[in-house]
Amino acid sequence: MSKIVDSIIGLAMGDAMGVPLEFSIRKKLIEHPVTSMLGYGSHDVPAGSWSDDTTMTICEIESFNKNNKFDYDDIMKNYIKWVMNGEFTPTGELFDIGRTCLKAIRKYDEGKTSATKCGSTSIESNGNGSLMRILPVALYSYYKNLDESSIIKLTNEMSSLTHGHDISKLGCYIYVRYIMFLIDGFTKEESYLKIKELDYSSYSKESLEVYERILKNDIKNYKLDDIYSSGYVVDTLEASLWVLLNTNSYKQAIIGAINLGQDTDTIGAIVGSMAGVIYGINDIPKSWLENLKRKDYLMDLALSFDDLIVPKIKDPVLGSSIGDIIGSVYEISDCKTNKNFNLFNKYDRFTDDTVMTFAVTKSFLNCNKNYKNLKKVSVETMTEIGRKYPKCGYGPSFLKWLLSEEHEPYGSYGNGAVMRISSIPMFSDNLEDIKKYCSIITNLSHNHEESIKGAESVCTVIYLIKNKKTKEDIKKYIEENYFKLNETVNSLTESKKKIIIKSLDTAKASIQCFLESYDYEDAIRNAISIGGDSDTIAAITGGMAASYYGIPNDIYTTGLLYLDDYLRNIYDEYLKQTNLKWE
Repeated sequence: MSKIVDSIIGLAMGDAMGVPLEFSIRKKLIEHPVTSMLGYGSHDVPAGSWSDDTTMTICEIESFNKNNKFDYDDIMKNYIKWVMNGEFTPTGELFDIGRTCLKAIRKYDEGKTSATKCGSTSIESNGNGSLMRILPVALYSYYKNLDESSIIKLTNEMSSLTHGHDISKLGCYIYVRYIMFLIDGFTKEESYLKIKELDYSSYSKESLEVYERILKNDIKNYKLDDIYSSGYVVDTLEASLWVLLNTNSYKQAIIGAINLGQDTDTIGAIVGSMAGVIYGINDIPKSWLENLKRKDYLMDLALSFDDLIVPKIKDPVLGSSIGDIIGSVYEISDCKTNKNFNLFNKYDRFTDDTVMTFAVTKSFLNCNKNYKNLKKVSVETMTEIGRKYPKCGYGPSFLKWLLSEEHEPYGSYGNGAVMRISSIPMFSDNLEDIKKYCSIITNLSHNHEESIKGAESVCTVIYLIKNKKTKEDIKKYIEENYFKLNETVNSLTESKKKIIIKSLDTAKASIQCFLESYDYEDAIRNAISIGGDSDTIAAITGGMAASYYGIPNDIYTTGLLYLDDYLRNIYDEYLKQTNLKWE
């Protein structure tokens, strides 16, 4: 999933789990540990309600999404809206705020102090109120590839909106860099070692001394009785790292965090953000997620932030190929799985879905924008490229077609017609031409009305995406012109029906997997989770999802590694002719 979504939802969930236990005594929690989501505990709010930790994080992201930068004055104004009007909360009311934060917000509201001077610089004002909301800085710093001095500057300034002492700023910096190492793919243990190796010379000796248990010793090895869970920023960071390093799932981490007692919402939030990066949103128990207040709002907020800071390319060709590669290890095994699986695996490979997608793409390139001879060129190109990969997983009938000299269509209604057409809408802006080209390509082998209908429906989805249509628009058009979309991803997953051969069944399932997704990776996970012909379903879904969301750079780069030089050369030629750019 998007690490931005994973971490932000992870933070809100940890916060919400901790809210009803805030100020609780650890001894009582150890005797009767809480393992499920509760409401109406320390605060008079329903289950799933998050607190100031999430709200202040939202204030920062809302401001960034509006301004495409961290505007400190605008952020402070959002804080004021929260305090005065209950905005950015789960229930429309403020129910939790730290004194240091409130003092800084009031100071700004008086109009006499600049935003970054509002935070107290007193050593007595080192609560966790800036640490709990610093996640957006970590995400921005990573995806914008900031240099070290810029990371430190941004972290210090964001902390100083409410907490200006070096101890608070250093705690934020340690956390920011830890999150960045996690996103970069280092394990939680490796990331911990790496934060010990950083240059902290810009921070005072006084502040460094209080973090020695983290930076000089091994916080993981301390006993429970030596871990303090107060609102002091050092205690919060120590407790959060201790819990994270001593647990092995999102659920374990949050249960460990909230049962420490005292400042459970903030420790839950900090742990949740880190565990979200490590384990992903799909490792969060469904019963928790279902009860998280304003989940859709939080998801949309995170996705908007993701769109602004994460480079992506809206390419259906590699989007299809990566889906094929990820799905290759699940093909035909009818592996109905949950969505929490490793995205790339040791035995992943490209299959016939990729080869034929590239063959069709190369056919259009060889036409050099004159498609009068598309049929002849396509037969020649698909044959030439297809024969280079005789063992990539073709169906028996298509392999016979590929190796023959006549290349006569054989009336198939299989999904081989749908898997190869994702590039067609990239070569025309006219829907009728796209349908015509799709019909030509499909009829070469799969001259059955269901094959034509399935392939055309997917081409049409990609065309509609190119023309900025919403998912609601897309669904309406498909249902009015092709077929009803009556299934859901859940019903497909629970069904005993195998989606393996038929063009229409595969097209319907793939479109549904796209429609129910929230980013490219989630769409692919949807496609794999329903079982059946996983590489083909993921390839078809991937082409649509890549066109709609874009492929994140890390997935894009990894996917390219699976292609050989021959396919890479075709891909480079395609990028050049279509002039696709990173956004």
